[in-house]
Order: sequence, then C-alpha cells, then structure tokens
Amino acid sequence: MNRTEMAPLEGQVSSPAPGEFDVVVIGGAIAGASTAILLRRRNPGVRVLVVEKSDAFDWKVGESTVEISAYFLTRVLKLYDHLSREHLPKQAFRYWFHNEKVACLREASEVGPTQLARTPGFQLDRAVLDEHVLKLAAEEGSEIWRPAKVVDVALGGEAGSSVTVEKADGTRATVRARWVVDASGRQALLARKRGGIRPVEGHPTSSIWVRYRGVKDLDGKEVVGTDPADPFVRSVVASRRLATNHFTGWGYWVWFIPLRGGETSVGLVWDTRLVRPEGSTPLEKLASVLSANPLTREMLEHAEPVAGDCRYYGTLPYLVDRFIDHGWTCVGDAGGFLDPFYSPGLDQLSFSVHMRVELILKALAGAPREEMAKEYESHNRRYARFFEYFYEAIYRDKYHLMGDYDTMTTAFLMDTALYYLVAVQPVYTESADRLGVPPYYGDGAEVGLVPMRFYQQRLVSIAKRKKALGIYGNHNAGRRPGFVGFSLRSSAHVMLWHGLLRWWKAELANALTYVWKPRPLEGPRPVLPPRPAEEAGGEAPARG
Repeated sequence: MNRTEMAPLEGQVSSPAPGEFDVVVIGGAIAGASTAILLRRRNPGVRVLVVEKSDAFDWKVGESTVEISAYFLTRVLKLYDHLSREHLPKQAFRYWFHNEKVACLREASEVGPTQLARTPGFQLDRAVLDEHVLKLAAEEGSEIWRPAKVVDVALGGEAGSSVTVEKADGTRATVRARWVVDASGRQALLARKRGGIRPVEGHPTSSIWVRYRGVKDLDGKEVVGTDPADPFVRSVVASRRLATNHFTGWGYWVWFIPLRGGETSVGLVWDTRLVRPEGSTPLEKLASVLSANPLTREMLEHAEPVAGDCRYYGTLPYLVDRFIDHGWTCVGDAGGFLDPFYSPGLDQLSFSVHMRVELILKALAGAPREEMAKEYESHNRRYARFFEYFYEAIYRDKYHLMGDYDTMTTAFLMDTALYYLVAVQPVYTESADRLGVPPYYGDGAEVGLVPMRFYQQRLVSIAKRKKALGIYGNHNAGRRPGFVGFSLRSSAHVMLWHGLLRWWKAELANALTYVWKPRPLEGPRPVLPPRPAEEAGGEAPARG
C-alpha cells in the first residue's frame, strides 16, 4: 500500500486493512496511552494500535506530579475530575534535615511552604492512573491489544515498519505501521535495539523503593499532638502529610509520598560514590538507611512494608542517542531519565508527548521528507541539549548538598524559582504551545545554563568544605519554614531573592572559615557510612 492510500481523512475514522495502522504504540501506561489519546483527538482519522504487555498495571515509581506535568494531566488530557476523585492533592515539596541534636521531627530543621499550594498538584496511584488513561484511549478510538508483547520491530522509515506481537495465547501477529512509538519506559526498546543507550557520566545514583502500611501521619496526633495552638502546628497552614516529604542526609535522600489507599511510597536514592547502604538485599539496604535516620525511624515506628513490593535500580540515569526519525519516535522514560529529585519524570513525559505527537501528525499529513528530516535533526539536537543542560544545571554533584540545611535550602529556593519563571509561568499564562519549549531547548540556552551551573558548583564546594571541617549540617536543628509558597505571580521572584540572600550568607560563612576555623559538631552523626574511596562503579540493575 502506498503513502497516499494509507493516509486517513482528516476528521474521519478510516477502516484500515487488516493488520495496518498509522501508529503502533509500544506500551500502554501513561506515556503510551496519552500519546494515543492526543493523536486521536487532534486527528480522529488516525488509526492507532496500543500494545500493552501487562494484564493489569502494578505500582511503580513516579507517583508525584509537579507543575508542568499537572498542567499536562489537567489542561491537556482533561483528567482533573479523575485526579481529584481517585488521587490525593499534593502540597508541594517539604524537606527535613537532622544532625546530632535531632532525635525527632519536632527538633529537625524543616523547609517547605507555609500556605496551601496555588497550582494543581497530585500524589498519584500510578496503577489507577495508568488504567484510567488506557481505558480512555480505547474509548476514544484506539485499538488496544492486552496482554500482548512486542517481540520484534523492523523499522522501515517512509515505507512503513513491521511490528510482531505475541498475544496471551502464544500466537503471533505482524502488523504494518507508518509510525512506531516506543513508550516502553526504562525498557527503551527501540534505543536498546540500536545500541543507543548511554550512561550519564558523573551521576552514579541508585534507588530502592517500597510501599509501607501504617506510616505515621505528619498531621496526626502522634507527630503534632492535640493542641491546635502548638507553634509546630501553627507554623504551617498546609498539610505536611500531603507534601512530597524528603528526608535527607549526606549523599542520599528518602521520599515519603502518601497514596489514596492508605499506603505510603517510601524510596531511597543515593550517590554510590558517597555512601553505601548496608545489607545483602535491597529491602535490607533500604531498612538500614531508614533506621539510621531518626526522622524516618520515627515515621515508620509502627509501619510494615507491603510484601513483594520492593523495587531496586542499581543504575538510575541514562540517555538515548536520538528521540525521533522517519517513522519512529520515543516518549517518556523510553527517551531517557536523569533523577527523581524534583519529580521531573512526568514533566519530561509531558514535553515529549506534546512535541512528538505534533511531529507525527505533520508527517502523516504528508509534509515533504526533506522538511521533516530537518525538523527531526533540530528536535534531536535541542532535546538532547535539554537533557544535558538540565543535568549540568541541577543534578551534577547535587548529592553533596542533600543533608545540609544551608546549601540545600539555597539550591531548592533558587532552582524552584527559576523553574517557575522559565517553565511554569509561560505554560500557565501564555499558551499550551509552551509545552513545546522545554528548559534549555531553544538556541542560546547557555545564557541560562552558565549562571545556574555556577551557583550549583559554588554550593557544592561550600558543602564539601563544611563536610571536611566537620560542620556539615550545623543548622539542621530547629529551623522552620519561612516562605509562603509558590504562585504564578510574585512569589517566584521573592523565592529567588531569598535564595540569592542565602547564597550570599553561605559564601560569607564559608569565607570566614578560612579566618577562624570552626569547631566541629560533637556527638554521633546519624548519616550513612561513606563508601570506601578505593571502590568504584555501581551495582548492576536489579529488582527486589
């Protein structure tokens, strides 16, 4: 069948020949299902097949939205009703620090907004969300094969590709498609097939996570008592429990994310160069960290992990060589992943789906091959720059800051303020088309990279010196939140100003250490044991 014969009519659902589709999507979770939905909404004549290997989605990491992904879910996919009924509202990020003076949450330094969030955010049960969005894709005209596994893909560019699928009964079917979309998550099927996966040099992080039942309520009487006039209670109007709570230490952080069913997602991420959790199994390693930190130990005093739920990635970050070419593309984690800190995964999914659906539809509409080749080349170059610059500006050596109130709070305020100014405000106040311009995507992005990379490097240097002097975390006790929160108006500028002021104070304090050597902190420090310097490399990816 030639190109003209395969083209669907705008606004109509064509009757495809058996085994022929305009687009085959590999993977039916949020990345694949949202791609199918937007393809059909923007051109109802597009014939879409979604192949999903599972018969039911299970829990997975990625439960927390931030502002861009919340915009995509609520404004683009129109899921506000589902999200408000089936998931929990999110009250931003909250950070907890500890040192030798801290034995419980009340004594810890805390950073987070005092007021309720003013942009949508959600703590997601991913299994529920994925099921809903895939069901919506089917209702809006996509064909769903499930459970079914893609066992082979032969890319053919404009000539069309063939996708071989093994169904639940063991039979195989080969279908033709003008486009193949890889939404297989970390499996990154197309990138691995061509050997296009590469590690992120200088960022050897690992992660373990599991759901717990019986986690203490940060707004409940066990933690905050029964007196509504208690200063600890009155200092924060927003719900502490509904935040994504971060419990930090030298070289690591632990997330606590509440889920609607009552469970709490608890995950550890650590830099393998800096620390080594003790234990022979992933769950033992996680438990060793949770018990060493007095704050997570308090939260989990009566809690139990959900049996069989522990997951483990020995190597978290990876990049891919290309994101799109004639007849194929990838979306979501199939196109790379950096770090779960700041919850950027669903943002990246939102950018990639929005942008690549537009490119697919333009190609299907018959745009000249030469024109599309230029667009693919430009997109591949710019999107790779988005990943690389985002890593350099935000994540390189960030884990040196994690456990220090002074440097981490400074980074958090400045990082978040710039995220609002550069990404969030344009999307909410200008146009949804701004989803097509991720941070650092445009030419001249070095203007934004250089200052961000500079202040991150300075904060890392200060944190390293504090560690060497024995004063790392010297303000980790007794500090309470001091900023109102995030909004689409002036608060981002206020946050940026406070971040700059804290940076100046950190630089001054650091300079003074060269004049008057500070006295090291005394007493036991509840941090992880450092990884021996002679050991190198990370642990192999595995699942517990």
